[in-house]
Parts: sequence; C-alpha cells; structure tokens
Amino acid sequence: MTLRPPHSPADPQALGFDPQALSRVERRVRRDIEAGKYDGARLLVLRRGQTVLDLTLGYADRAKRRELAADSVFSIMSISKVMTAVALLRCIERGEVSLLTPVAKIIPEFAARGKGLVTVGQILTHTAGLGMAPAPLPVAELGQLEKCVAAICQLPLESAPGELVSYSASTGYTILGEIVRRLDEKQRPFRTILAEDVFRPLGMHDTCFGLRKDLAARRVPVVVRDDDAPELNRQFITARDESVGESTEYPSGGGSFSCAGDLARFAEALRLGGALDGARILSPATVRQMTTNQTGLKPNSMMNSSRALHGMAPFPAFLGLGLFLRGEGIFPSHIPSLASGGSFGGWGLGSTGFWVDPEREISFVALTAGLMERIRNLLRFQELGDMVLASLVEP
Repeated sequence: MTLRPPHSPADPQALGFDPQALSRVERRVRRDIEAGKYDGARLLVLRRGQTVLDLTLGYADRAKRRELAADSVFSIMSISKVMTAVALLRCIERGEVSLLTPVAKIIPEFAARGKGLVTVGQILTHTAGLGMAPAPLPVAELGQLEKCVAAICQLPLESAPGELVSYSASTGYTILGEIVRRLDEKQRPFRTILAEDVFRPLGMHDTCFGLRKDLAARRVPVVVRDDDAPELNRQFITARDESVGESTEYPSGGGSFSCAGDLARFAEALRLGGALDGARILSPATVRQMTTNQTGLKPNSMMNSSRALHGMAPFPAFLGLGLFLRGEGIFPSHIPSLASGGSFGGWGLGSTGFWVDPEREISFVALTAGLMERIRNLLRFQELGDMVLASLVEP
C-alpha cells in the first residue's frame, strides 16, 4: 500500500472517529504545555495508512521561543533500540546468526568475566543480566562504538542470564549494533547499515544515527522538565546531547534522530508485516516473533526506582524482540490501556513513543520537547492514547 503523506489528513469521521471526541487530544496537550509539563508536542495518528490527527503544538526550544515545526527533528532515545533490533533480525533472516547464538561467537572478547554463554536472544529481550548504566567512559566517548564495545566487554554481569528482566538502557543494544556491524559483508559503519538498508527503503529521509549536518537547524534540544525524576541526570543528559555529531553511533539510544512523519512510516511498516510501499525490511514471520511476549509475567527491573517513587507494585515487562507489548492488565505503559492485546511499540526516555494497534489498524506517534519522569511520561502517553482510542466509534 502507499502511505498517505502525514500532512494530508483524511476525514476522521470517514475512518470511524468521532471528530469532537478526537479534538479533546489537542486541548489536553495544550493544557500540559501551558502548565510547563513539557515544551512542545508533535503527534500523528493514522488509521489504515491515512492520517486522522496531525498536531504540532508548543515549542521546540522554549528558552529561545522557537516554535515546534511539523518537520522538527527529535532525539528519539530508546526508540533507536527497535531500529537496532530490526537490523539484527535482518541478520537472523539471512542465516548469519540466531537468537540462540552466544554473543561471544561473533564478539569473542565479550566472553570476559563470565559472559561467554549470553545469547543474542537474551540481549534482545533484556534477560542477559547486563546493567542499566552506560559503558564506563567519558561522556564524549559514549558515541564511539568501538570504544563502547571494548569497555562493555570488560564488565561483569549483574545477574545470571535468563534469570531476570533487567532492562539494559545502554550496554545491551550497543553490543547488538556491533554484532550487526561485524556480520556486514561490506564492513560498513553501523549507522550506514541502518541508513542504507532500513531508513532509505522505507522513505525515512530525516532519520539517522548521529546528527547529519543538514538536520541540525531543525533539531529539538534535549532538556529536562521534571526535577522529581531519579533516572534523569540533568548534567549527564545535557552533556551527552551536546556531544552528538555526525559520526556518533548509539545503537541503544541518545544519538539517533527522527521526525514524526518518518516514525509513522516505520510504525506502518511493522503494522503491515515488515513492508511499506513495496519495500520489505522484515518478513511477516519475523514481525510476529518481534511482537510475541518473550518475558512471560516477569517484571522489568528498570521500573524499580520509578515504582518506588509512585508506591506501585511490580507489573509485567511484556517485552517482545526489541518491542514493548500491551499484554493484559492495568499498569503504566506508553501503550493505551484500551489498546488490543496484540498492540506493540517503542518509547524513549521521558519524551518519545510510538505504538501500533494492529487489530484496529492504528499507528500513533508522539514526540515531545522536555523530558519527564519515567512513569509520569508513560501515564501521559497512555492517557493520550486512550483518548484517541475512545474516539474511535466505528470499525
């Protein structure tokens, strides 16, 4: 199918939405921005490939009074993990590696300090026992893949492989990016592999790992807007954002950029089983495996500090291969509580997210300026998504 351009909205009512109910989303976001919860928001909602909600509100840079634009480019944080997972799964489809392959078979030095039996699949599902912290390097060197991999290989595990869902915010998917790079016959940089094999075929022309010079003027700076947030180290986040250049490679987040239109194309490709506009990046069978629960009912240790802040009991991680899943139950998630059980998506630290409800044929993208505490961010996106789905009144 051909995806309708995001700036040519269809008639929401013709696609089953109550326009009056859908308009509540804009009013809610405007109130949040005026209250200083975040600075700006770029939202797209598509049904069957047609745009039914297209919002650009608030500021790209509140301090400079620079308004957000429809083509503003955001740091997409851990949404980049989904893209890294796609690149790795393409290697699996070619028979170059499997989910059961020990990482050390591809990166021999990874076996150091008891990591020799960790598998590719365990890293994909955050069950390898790797920690949350980034590689022990100066911030300016965290975007250098070779140095990061060398440092990560010398780290010990924090738990036995397969025992816990211990979300690895930085280290795990950095290793997956290096696997993709080492398996590449052309010996291309990781960022080039993604640009040529994933972004370009899908028409994602404003998406990149490392900040291209032609996109710098449209970049939304990363700022923290929530002081009560244990995971938001303002000094580290600012320093990392300022260190990003064209050659930066963060397979796990922090140095990758995209716009709402591009992420809508990416989400639609996954919704449609791995292909869009005649370009296929994954097989339908692989997408089904990506979107299948791989972690059972185990909780996600990443949420421990945030749960304590909010006094919440543990809840299931519901992870696929590189994707977060809706699953069942009522708990914080960037995916709406009203979404069908097969819904899936990705989100990035306190500010960005996308999800797909394949049963209702809906894709949702939200990119915001200004980071919020983890659970508050999830609840914000969940509430906005629930408002969207509540406005869908016809099949």
